[in-house]
Amino acid sequence: MQRLIARGANVNVVEHGGNNCLHLALKRENNFHSEVEHMTMLDQYLKDLKLGKKERYSDVVVACYLAHHGANFYCKNKSGRTPLDLIEKENFKKTLNMLFPPTHHGGGRRMDQALKGPIRCVFCEDEVATETFFPCRHLSLCKKCCLPKIPKRCPMCRQNITSKNSLGSPQLKEKDLLRVAKRLGRDWWQVAIFLGVDTTKLKIDDESIDAVKQGYLMLYEWYRNCDPETRTHATLRAALEEAECVAAMECLSLDAK
Repeated sequence: MQRLIARGANVNVVEHGGNNCLHLALKRENNFHSEVEHMTMLDQYLKDLKLGKKERYSDVVVACYLAHHGANFYCKNKSGRTPLDLIEKENFKKTLNMLFPPTHHGGGRRMDQALKGPIRCVFCEDEVATETFFPCRHLSLCKKCCLPKIPKRCPMCRQNITSKNSLGSPQLKEKDLLRVAKRLGRDWWQVAIFLGVDTTKLKIDDESIDAVKQGYLMLYEWYRNCDPETRTHATLRAALEEAECVAAMECLSLDAK
């Protein structure tokens, strides 16, 4: 499953009954068996769902993994049932609804927006938004419209704000790609998914090539072929955030200052 997703498999394809991969995962009677490489996101989902280590490969945890990569928990099959309808435990349903709300449809919302170009300030609608609010992570205001004092609520979702982060608009350079690749290690394939890089076209199957070089080649493939308007720190940062590559994301943030 990991290898298929790494190679760009469409996680929202449905079979003859209208079931997507989440329907099928949640109908599975036995647990899945293993992972190609250790995935920290499974650890987090175990924590979110309040499950023990023995449930690491359970249907609901694997479903979270698939949803993280874009699978839709709200897809109705021909019987009118969504994957969430197949879950019997109400506490699981509540948690999944919070982790993957109906507007989420997987992990790509911020990435989709980044690929469309710079996000404009929601107030003046003229300047590029540079202020990201936490914990909602909405990039919504420009420096001019954002007061020195942190607003109490996000202007987009009205959630209470705990902190904010300012992003500049520096030019993304090849040396930035190398710095990021060094922090990515073997997780580069996850970022490739969110950047839309077809890894099958990269000549990196040779085991003699180390993970850093593989990651750099993938990033350079994106850098070389993407729309120049999306060749930005914001786009790359969005992909790193969706892939939960925190160390690489922090490295990119430091480079941007």
